[in-house]
Amino acid sequence: MYNSIQHFIEFGVEKIEKKIKQFIEKPSDLADLVLGLHEELLELGRDIVTEVLEDMDDYLRKSASRKQNWEIVRKDRTGLLTSFGAINYERTYFKPKKGGRRQYLVDRIVGINPHDRVSADVVINAVEEATESSYRKGGKRAAYMDEVSKQTVMNKVHELEIVQPSFEERKDGTPKILYIEADEDHVAQQGKKKHKAEDEWGLSNRLMPKLVYVHEGIDYEQSTKKRKVLKNPRYFGGIRDSEELWLEISQYIEDTYDVDKIETVYISGDGAAWIKQGLNWIGNSKFVLDKYHLSKYVKVATAHLRDEDITQALEDSLKEADKVMLKKVFDKIIGKTESETKRNAIKEARRYILNNWSGIEIKVDNHEIIGCSAEGHVSHILSDRLSSRPMGWSKDGADKISQLRIFKKNGGKVYDLIMAQKRKEQKEQEHQLQDELIRQLRTDANRYEKAWNSNITILNKGHKTTLYSALRAIAGI
Repeated sequence: MYNSIQHFIEFGVEKIEKKIKQFIEKPSDLADLVLGLHEELLELGRDIVTEVLEDMDDYLRKSASRKQNWEIVRKDRTGLLTSFGAINYERTYFKPKKGGRRQYLVDRIVGINPHDRVSADVVINAVEEATESSYRKGGKRAAYMDEVSKQTVMNKVHELEIVQPSFEERKDGTPKILYIEADEDHVAQQGKKKHKAEDEWGLSNRLMPKLVYVHEGIDYEQSTKKRKVLKNPRYFGGIRDSEELWLEISQYIEDTYDVDKIETVYISGDGAAWIKQGLNWIGNSKFVLDKYHLSKYVKVATAHLRDEDITQALEDSLKEADKVMLKKVFDKIIGKTESETKRNAIKEARRYILNNWSGIEIKVDNHEIIGCSAEGHVSHILSDRLSSRPMGWSKDGADKISQLRIFKKNGGKVYDLIMAQKRKEQKEQEHQLQDELIRQLRTDANRYEKAWNSNITILNKGHKTTLYSALRAIAGI
């Protein structure tokens, strides 16, 4: 056992010391040293993983419990891609004596499913990168010197069951005011032509991943002049049914806070129907029209005139929530606009503002309302990956990536997500395994420690280098 480590100490350490000596004698670029060491250490990793798997398999072959319950069918060699690179190892194919499915016991014990060609660490690397950049880059990052196809990465993402991280209840610290901000991204859909459609956005080639987040206002201790930090934010979204989404949000509020202490919940957004639907789900809630979208419509109405007085008059009517003044200003703007197309756009801007008047009016006397940052959050969490580049998405792909990015924003780790899914799969298959055999293997794991100390004889008589001392320390000598 651990011949790989002994081999490394006898030969690999010598190589490493040679590379270090060459670098010190003739320094070039640090990258040359790093890459040289990297290759040697990755080779050691591949050797250790291969040896551990084969040692576990050998133990199972010799186990008395195995002999009582399982028969050996044959021994096969297989390949597996790990983060260290590709490995090849031998494992035994067993059949149960009392019926049941034949299987490679060592694979099943270490979580390798029958059709797996990559280990979970490769999947973690690929999904991590795919969440941030692209499926193609995820495939390149997956393993050293080996590339996974972007189709494989995409399949792994689509197969994920994304459960958002747990959260802490804060009932004792329930604030009087709670804030909810909401917006959506507009993502090109694969295989859809650009033409008018019946949806509310007028385009059939668009997917609309939603983003909603609940928070307690600005965390002034963490904020700076340039960057505002939200207090205890929690994110929700994806390509979701609106009712399902608001149900999840309302449940979160109920589980996290003492709802009887919450006096007001401000729901900020652009006035879309799905956002206002939250008023039906969240108690004591009031809609606030966010400043970003309001400003867009002000520009639509005034930019072509280049008249500062009219622009200021329109902004004053909105600031004071003076509907009479607003209508008069719009009448003046329309009267000065010659283009019919532009007049129609101005009328649409007026209609939008008046339809969301209560969301404008509410801000006049409620100074505790803070600015909405939903547009920026959508850009950072969703658009940076989904819509900022010219690419089309499937519904499943856009939904999974949206939820993955929200998952990470909530403090989740891709490692935990993927390993939780693997554990779930393994639990569902546990009845197919001999639990006693697995327990024996695990309880006898201390044999590795013994093998480490006894087999690595060079540690007892090796030359006293810095590496020698470090290796002895690792071995516990």
